[in-house]
Amino acid sequence: MRLTIGVVLIGLSIILEIFVLKPSNHLVRLGLAFPFYVGILACLEGSMSFCVLHAARGTYDLQEPRGFATKTSGTLQKVGSEDWKKLDRRKALRMHLEAVTGAVLLALLLALT
Repeated sequence: MRLTIGVVLIGLSIILEIFVLKPSNHLVRLGLAFPFYVGILACLEGSMSFCVLHAARGTYDLQEPRGFATKTSGTLQKVGSEDWKKLDRRKALRMHLEAVTGAVLLALLLALT
């Protein structure tokens, strides 16, 4: 579900840039970095089966009924070890950095065309 949402968000942002924002200011078009970031992060989460929100909370949920991180899930578990929480947070930070880098590069590429 996250992978699909990410791909759709990135695709819609590219279509918006090409057909709506093409004649506008380059700085305005750089504002698409945020939806690109969200879309890339969703794609990373979907492809890695890893939720950065759960990592920040120190939890995990292998059976999320709604497909996104909620505190109301009946199968929500706490991560048992502080070392594992630290590793999860490190992985989440790396995923955020990858998403930011990809979003900025994609927005710059589209803004300069």
